[in-house]
Amino acid sequence: MTMIRRFIDRRLGRAEAAITVPILDGPLMPNTALDEAVRFAEITDADNLVATDKGLICSTGTEIRRLDWHEGGETVLLDLPATVSAMAWGKGMLAIGVDGQGIVIHGGQHDGKRFDGTASAGPKHPTSLAFLDGETLLVTEGSEENMATHWRRDLMEKGSSGSLWRLDLVSGKATRILSGLGWASGVATTGSQRIWVTESWRHRILSVDLETRHSAPVLEHLPAYPARIAPAVNAGYWLSFYSVRNQLVEFILREDAYRRRMLAEVPEAYWMAPSLSSGVSFREPMQGSQLKQMGVMKPYAATRSYGLVVQCDPQMRPIRSFHSRADGSAHGCVSVCERGDALYVASRGAGRILRLDDVAREE
Repeated sequence: MTMIRRFIDRRLGRAEAAITVPILDGPLMPNTALDEAVRFAEITDADNLVATDKGLICSTGTEIRRLDWHEGGETVLLDLPATVSAMAWGKGMLAIGVDGQGIVIHGGQHDGKRFDGTASAGPKHPTSLAFLDGETLLVTEGSEENMATHWRRDLMEKGSSGSLWRLDLVSGKATRILSGLGWASGVATTGSQRIWVTESWRHRILSVDLETRHSAPVLEHLPAYPARIAPAVNAGYWLSFYSVRNQLVEFILREDAYRRRMLAEVPEAYWMAPSLSSGVSFREPMQGSQLKQMGVMKPYAATRSYGLVVQCDPQMRPIRSFHSRADGSAHGCVSVCERGDALYVASRGAGRILRLDDVAREE
């Protein structure tokens, strides 16, 4: 029955075969808040952020650094053997996801605990982490086949091998909760057995019951690819996004022959696919609306990269958003965290950490 429905959808261009993209409207109305934010630090490939009393901990490539809140000092805490793809802080422990090598715990009562990503020892390519309690860690894996850093390839290959795991830090047991996800890239707890998980390639947020393993979408048809989720101290959550969706990319995802040739013959940097930054090389693909007129690009131009952070209420309903549009530079904002009244945003595309003052606890 599913095959017949998909065949009819492709003929009529509807449901999964539609190339229409929801517009940015209502709480997602575009603005320039991310481009106007304070530049807290310049760090190439700034990625995961966690806030601690001693400073802001940030990952960049294989390194984990600590940035002082006030003095501006920077200290390299760890240098891992592969790219750090996820981090979480809780109970004095720093959980670190190492792309292709699993998860390691640094500090606290489980210091040195490892889940190496072998058949029975958890995911190998973690994309996000969250402590359920002092002895349990939740992990999302974007794909079984592709590294966490190869997220664009997984999208253009139409990957659906993402998963959600629960790791017992005492016994070392790893339990797969969900599988078959279209790039699971974010996880957040709610104080109960219900949690939130982002499914990027299906443009939605799932509610997952850890006891029954039942999942259901709570926020769907998003105009962008959701990435990580961070808790908001004043109740609610912060959603970060890889980039906005593009009609041409949606069209290419439905033209399999063209898509396969592009993956096989074109260097990845020049694929017509979402990106964390754009406008770096003249060889990048673009659409007519991206052409500059009188030296100016229109902010509403179709774009491969974009900066977007959305604040949601405790029921995961969007309240407001912060943007860097097509003509901005603070793109690829895939991780955020709060400290006091400020929100810190890692713009991986721009290679910097931004600070939005007086927004974290604003009513």
